[in-house]
Amino acid sequence: MLTPVIESERLVLDSVVPADASAVFHYCQDEDLQRWVPIPRPYSSADAEAYVTDYAGHARSSNEALLWAIRVDGTFAGVIELRLEAVRSATVGFWLGRPWRGQGLMSEALQTLAEFAFEPDGLALDRIHWESVVDNIGSAIVARRAGFHFEGTMRASLVHRGERLDSWQASLLSTDSRIPGDGWPL
Repeated sequence: MLTPVIESERLVLDSVVPADASAVFHYCQDEDLQRWVPIPRPYSSADAEAYVTDYAGHARSSNEALLWAIRVDGTFAGVIELRLEAVRSATVGFWLGRPWRGQGLMSEALQTLAEFAFEPDGLALDRIHWESVVDNIGSAIVARRAGFHFEGTMRASLVHRGERLDSWQASLLSTDSRIPGDGWPL
């Protein structure tokens, strides 16, 4: 599926391209990113090349996922992805390079993507699911700000680096208000 270009006030979400490999490699050296995101460790330049060609190419040629680069003034800052599921649903995943964190960019990207995903002329989804390893506070803050409703902790539900870990779960329905709710473990 071709990656549609989506714009917000500060961001452009568009295709991940081979020219992004250097930035992907650089950002994926970050220990915090490696702690929460299931990427190879150590992360090599070959891993970055495979991500921007093979993984991004598969997303463009399949109906299983949509992968966007997050760009600020044309500069690659991170990625956001929807893994499409049956009956108008998807699971979201995202990461942002360290220099771009703390500016509300990922919250803006997720809110913008959710609105597009729910639009009848967008993806016409009914539900977006979010999950993370327990204690990934940054990811939880982003999901909460976008209006996701915290649904709980699932024990040993997420395999991360060969280990079963507890995960936080939340969702956003097309009919939900986008006002951040209570009940988050933050």
